[in-house]
Amino acid sequence: MRIVLLPILIAVLLQSSSFVEASEVRVALVVGNSDYRQFERLRTPANDAKDIAGVLTTLGYEVVFRRDIGSDDLRLVLRDFADKSAKADISIIYYAGYATTARGETYLVPVDAGFVEQKLSAKDPIALRAAMNAVAGARSLGLVILDGRRENSLETTLQQHEDKLELSTDSRAAARGVTLFFSAEPGKTVEEGNGRNSPFAAATMRYLFQPNLEVSFFFRNVRDEVRKATAQKQTPYTYGQLSSARIFLNSVSQRNLHDLKSDPPKVHACDLLAASPEDAGRDPSIYGVKVENIRAGEAVIACSEAAQQFPQIARFHYELGRAFFAAKNYSSALASYMRAFELGNLQALYAVGGMYESGDGVDKDPARARFYYETVAEMNFSPAIVSLGIQYEQGISVTRNLGTAYSYYRRAADLGNPRAVNLMGELTEKGLGTARDAVQARGLYERAADLGDSAAMLNLARCLADGIGGRKDVVEARRWLEKSSLAASPSGKELLVRLGKSKAR
Repeated sequence: MRIVLLPILIAVLLQSSSFVEASEVRVALVVGNSDYRQFERLRTPANDAKDIAGVLTTLGYEVVFRRDIGSDDLRLVLRDFADKSAKADISIIYYAGYATTARGETYLVPVDAGFVEQKLSAKDPIALRAAMNAVAGARSLGLVILDGRRENSLETTLQQHEDKLELSTDSRAAARGVTLFFSAEPGKTVEEGNGRNSPFAAATMRYLFQPNLEVSFFFRNVRDEVRKATAQKQTPYTYGQLSSARIFLNSVSQRNLHDLKSDPPKVHACDLLAASPEDAGRDPSIYGVKVENIRAGEAVIACSEAAQQFPQIARFHYELGRAFFAAKNYSSALASYMRAFELGNLQALYAVGGMYESGDGVDKDPARARFYYETVAEMNFSPAIVSLGIQYEQGISVTRNLGTAYSYYRRAADLGNPRAVNLMGELTEKGLGTARDAVQARGLYERAADLGDSAAMLNLARCLADGIGGRKDVVEARRWLEKSSLAASPSGKELLVRLGKSKAR
């Protein structure tokens, strides 16, 4: 059922008159070039284009999507798209990949472009004006979004041999009334970023989802977020004149938002894709998804829609943060987490602490992480209390103190946290921070295992296999080991081998 969730979501959005104005036609051509023949492969454009295409499809656009496209195919798709634009109210071209400049012209670089003996091959770059002409026929807005100012050897070669070039350009004059949105200022290159998407693509997706955002404010918001995400190194800019008419890239009007139910559904697509298994407040029908298992593209789309539709519901902002984190868009994850905490979600601030402890998208700072943990620990959020205990047990940014660690684990255990109970058992078995007591340790493992902690199941299986703290029971040990999700871990495999030998005897 989860595999078909996104198509179902898209179908619902497209069929709902509350979301899409029936009289308005919107089309988009999305191109992402990553796998170049003669130039260094780019990491994010294929992802950027795929995700942008998904967003625009969700918002009701008729989307033409192309990835790693050559010169002949790009010319053909631009000509065909011009016919679609002539019948549309809004027409958008989004291009991610290499772009270059020569003789005052900007060119899109197809994946088969290259040089032979210091001359361009037959697969020439394609002038930006060809893309402009392809959207010029739209009635309300023709927009070209260019995320292509990446450093490339083609740029250098063009500059060296500019006087010998005979670059082809579209024979028609550059289209009037077309707006260009560049990911960086002239002469500047764009940041690829460390995540699934470039900072520019990530910001573009975020604000495409925002309803009632007039297009000029869309440009400004994307610009400001990119500048923030790149520490002011990259500034998107807009070229062209917009009409006096108010234009919205997202067709969800403010009136339609008011018509929607004020109360969110108990289960939203966002919950299915990005709810945390550790969220005690989630609907019982939702199992939850570990961050590493989140399908980031689908989750970002669904949770962005949920957060925009229900802006005061903390869980959607938290789940959006998890989706962005899975996509390695850490700046957006951080912003969503902080918004969720402002609305009362303690898990969100705990997640921020985790980012600083691990250095995910921010400078690694365990002391700052501890501050966030302490903040939510004061509100009896047990996972944060456990994390404080781990910091004291391992001496992370504090002086190692096993007694303090044990007291934190006991405090979290009293709140019903199974991980804390297991960690108490481990310290008790070793006599660290408390008196050594194998019987008590085994009892703690049993308690945590019954609460569902997988590490405790493995510890209990080990105690049963070796007769630690009580009777030896190989059959029961095997049952707990098989139940544990850690059975495939090195410790689990080692125990499984010993249990097998015991069975043989």
